[in-house]
Amino acid sequence: MKIRIVALAAVLVLGACGGGSMSGGSATNAVGVATSGVISAFGSVFVNGVRYDITAARLQKNGKSVMQSALAVGEVALVHGKQDRASGQGSAESVDVEDNVIGPAAINVVANTLTVLGQQVIVTANTSFAASIVPGDLSGLLTDDLIEVSGLVDASGAITATRIGRAEAGEALQALGAVAHLDAAAHTFMINGLKVEFSTATLEGFAPGQPADADVVIVRGTAFDAATVTLTATEVRRADSERSAAGGGERVEQEGLVTRFVSATD
Repeated sequence: MKIRIVALAAVLVLGACGGGSMSGGSATNAVGVATSGVISAFGSVFVNGVRYDITAARLQKNGKSVMQSALAVGEVALVHGKQDRASGQGSAESVDVEDNVIGPAAINVVANTLTVLGQQVIVTANTSFAASIVPGDLSGLLTDDLIEVSGLVDASGAITATRIGRAEAGEALQALGAVAHLDAAAHTFMINGLKVEFSTATLEGFAPGQPADADVVIVRGTAFDAATVTLTATEVRRADSERSAAGGGERVEQEGLVTRFVSATD
């Protein structure tokens, strides 16, 4: 299910159309768009049912410039660009994939779950596994294998995995989530079960100079203490600011799990 916010009016939608490109549309029909969702296909890139031409787009994964071959179906991507009002098709200016967590896996095959850097990961029948994981399920992984997980987060902070792959050699450990229990004096905070120590980290995107509780952040580092579940961060960057603007603020689309529902009138 997706929530679209268009010109400050919110509607709940169950699907979207795809196919074609913007090449036949008029520039005057194009609106700025920011859309976040699971990559469903390539041939350009399809996100939330819309095909975005990525010929001229900047592609990034976990903060690094990449080729299209580095991206995969099942990963959650943030696309900024333009969308044609008439055809509904898009042209991407940038495509950014940030894995929810990268680190050593603690696996529970019976429960079909795993824990990575203190983040609970739920595996479902819709979870895609990289070709390098054989067989393509949790039995293809060993405890302490370095993996990268992309997915959607529920109300408890658990990640419903849409894609699980092996981490690249030398890739930094990473966690994406909301700051909690900030201790400004000790320079620590929590992301679910992970303690982050950021006294020597580079901070980016924080107006007050450092994170605050409830900020959604991306944390990277190389030193992880499994006994205390503590990551020593080298970089802490605010993540949700990128989703707040859609080329002129005209169209924003976010795919996610429904975490609260009271009634049809709420």
